[in-house]
Amino acid sequence: MNVVTAEEMREIDRITIKNYGISGTVLMERAGLAVAEKIRELYERRKVIVLSGGGNNGGDGIVVARNLHEWGWNVKITLLSGENKLSPDCLLQYKTAKKAGVAIEFRDYITDKDLQSALVVDAIFGTGLSKNISGKTAEIISFINASDSPVISVDIPSGISSDTGQITGEAVRADYTVTFGLP
Repeated sequence: MNVVTAEEMREIDRITIKNYGISGTVLMERAGLAVAEKIRELYERRKVIVLSGGGNNGGDGIVVARNLHEWGWNVKITLLSGENKLSPDCLLQYKTAKKAGVAIEFRDYITDKDLQSALVVDAIFGTGLSKNISGKTAEIISFINASDSPVISVDIPSGISSDTGQITGEAVRADYTVTFGLP
């Protein structure tokens, strides 16, 4: 397997979009579908909470939720970013999921009830993470890690630098990570 930095992967995405006419939305759809299919392969149908940030990783998570919802799973998305702070592709996925009837809420915390008997999909931060995790986000990650819930991270566990592998304050301890890269 070839390994690339976050910047190199962004450049590959840019070239794919520009030179091959594959939109960022299509890339997001493919990524989200791949994660949803892996979840369906690993787990029986169950309650799922998707914790999404406002960037493209969050958009991937919304696609995961929408696919699982369409397959009859009990899914809820908790968006940890305000609607006005969503990236354009994430906003499009939010609107699509909302029209599809997926349960969605905007809030900056989670509770025991949210995680009770749930599979957690970590789509908070992806490879674009460039800051230390602190404050409410660090509290959410600590809460996830303290729960008995199984966790699947999209692309990389939130809180880990994709370039160095270093933990940036607090990091999700995922049971599985579905990531994408060069063939």
